[in-house]
Amino acid sequence: MRLTAEEQKLIGTPLSRKDAVLQLLKAAIVDGRLPPGEKLDQNDIAAQLGVSRMPVREALKQLESEGFVTVYPYRGVEVSRLEPSEIVEMFGIRIALETLAVGRAVAGLKPSHLSRMRKILGTMDNLVADPSEGDGWMGLNHEFHSIVNEASGWPRLVESIDQFRGNVERYVRCYLAFRGREQSQGEHWELLAACEKRDPAAAQDVIRRHLDNTAGALVAALAHSPDAPQRIPTPA
Repeated sequence: MRLTAEEQKLIGTPLSRKDAVLQLLKAAIVDGRLPPGEKLDQNDIAAQLGVSRMPVREALKQLESEGFVTVYPYRGVEVSRLEPSEIVEMFGIRIALETLAVGRAVAGLKPSHLSRMRKILGTMDNLVADPSEGDGWMGLNHEFHSIVNEASGWPRLVESIDQFRGNVERYVRCYLAFRGREQSQGEHWELLAACEKRDPAAAQDVIRRHLDNTAGALVAALAHSPDAPQRIPTPA
């Protein structure tokens, strides 16, 4: 597992070893460095990260509870593969959670939030047609939605959303590589417009449609190419 310079620093931070290992493994799963089906050896991970097996074991246990890895008796630990039915379920939960968040957020978004959202979308527009830009678009996509969700004022709601977002994001990355980003980007602009008009019903309609479209197209892509998640490009 290749680590970025920032990730290498995590091991020496005040975070507990378990939390540092958890963040590193989760990030590697989400961005595709550890693809679905990849076997995870506790000894190898511990040696690579320079930690004992205990924090690795604890991190893997947490990842299992969140659905990122699967533990098989006598076979070890693998990065979880999501079936189409599971993706439909997760997006259904996301729709419920993010519709609630957006409904609460519209009134709480400050002019500075809206200005930041508009600036983010402007930058994303320049990356829509250029997948060579790596993870820049996906990072900005996460930041855009996070501004809205955090404006809901409910930290536990945001935490739940982030958990479900992280688990499907590795598939969304692959899906966007097949489908393109134009439709999603157009829906982002619609969401911003609804927020600027302080129209919670319209904003909820957009986020519901945005997530439903993504889920439907992702399931169709997986049905057409079951090994699609394996082809997520490794960031340069």
